[in-house]
Amino acid sequence: MIIEARDDTITLRGEVKSNLWPAIQAAAALLLENHPTGIILDGSTITKITPEGAETFSDAFAFIAAHNARIMMVGLTAEELEIGKTVPGVRSQLPIAATIEEARYSLQLGEATPHRGKAQTAGVVPMLGHWKRAVYLADKLAIGLNCEIHLVDLIKVPRTLPLGSPLPEREEDGQARLKEGQGLVRQTGLTSFTHVQRIRSGAELGEFAGRLNADFTLISIDHCRDDGLRMEQSEALALLEEAPLEVSIIKGSPANPVQPPVNVVVPATGAWNHAVRHACKLVDGEPNARVTLVSVIAIPRSQPLDTPKPDADAAVADYAKEAVRIGKRYGVVINSVLERVRDPVLGFLKIVEEGKFDLAVVGLKRETRGDYHISHSMALMLINKLPCEVMSIRQAR
Repeated sequence: MIIEARDDTITLRGEVKSNLWPAIQAAAALLLENHPTGIILDGSTITKITPEGAETFSDAFAFIAAHNARIMMVGLTAEELEIGKTVPGVRSQLPIAATIEEARYSLQLGEATPHRGKAQTAGVVPMLGHWKRAVYLADKLAIGLNCEIHLVDLIKVPRTLPLGSPLPEREEDGQARLKEGQGLVRQTGLTSFTHVQRIRSGAELGEFAGRLNADFTLISIDHCRDDGLRMEQSEALALLEEAPLEVSIIKGSPANPVQPPVNVVVPATGAWNHAVRHACKLVDGEPNARVTLVSVIAIPRSQPLDTPKPDADAAVADYAKEAVRIGKRYGVVINSVLERVRDPVLGFLKIVEEGKFDLAVVGLKRETRGDYHISHSMALMLINKLPCEVMSIRQAR
């Protein structure tokens, strides 16, 4: 057996009848120093392989994975692959590439650790759903911040394949979207960075954002493509609940990704003041824009709708004053409306439907006490009914 290490590739020549990993490990470690995203194992000149020899590949995968990198196997025949698959670690974990070029291209897209730029704030936009709309709105939310935008292509690898498997067509398509996304961000004057992450579930976006130490993420869950590039609503809602950073979900976006919202409604529940600040940024620069803060007071059916509720009325008045102060800070006029309803969730939905709003922004507090269940139910109702475009925001921890 001859072992040759060059550039990013280890080539095995001859028979692999025993576990050769101890002889290969030093060379692999050296290659990883110059190629931290991963290396290639070329078996095109192997003349024979045994199950014991296939343990070489299992140990190689374990070593490379421990270094947060990927390994690609190239050049094995179908018969050799079948022998290799008798070893559990090879059968389930070793990615196979058709050519060295295919393997190298896939490895070059990755990064051992995602890096931020120099901005104080980092926003993450996954290239999913109506991603152009997500980029547009994320740029709006960056107003007044020293912010950079991180565009991430989430490659959802089928569970029938090892996570590190190359997917050439999908990878090329993702690179085209990232390039287009960077062009959109560049038009706003912000700095952008691109990333590629291989995942099993969309909720893994939270892990990436955590490693990046990002401050917020904005996710489109619209189903507007036929290629599966979307995050399921259940995955997005799980991320909304669990991720420590600020998470915004949008759904029901207009076909035109840069159509500015001009008639925005915010329910005065949960993190409503945070939602109002977001709404003000989203309508920035629109001369005829309106932001309406809607307070709903729930009246039991055993009482008339005009039953006095002095404490609730006083709280609504305070909300209106604070909303005006927030609006002045952003140069936006905030209208406050009070409605007495039987059910706060259904009542607010009816208000949105009749008000012909083009965007509803619902703010959720991180704490799950107080009126959290009301704001959460409002967000779910709007996302499911879609009387207009909906943005649901949960504050960072």
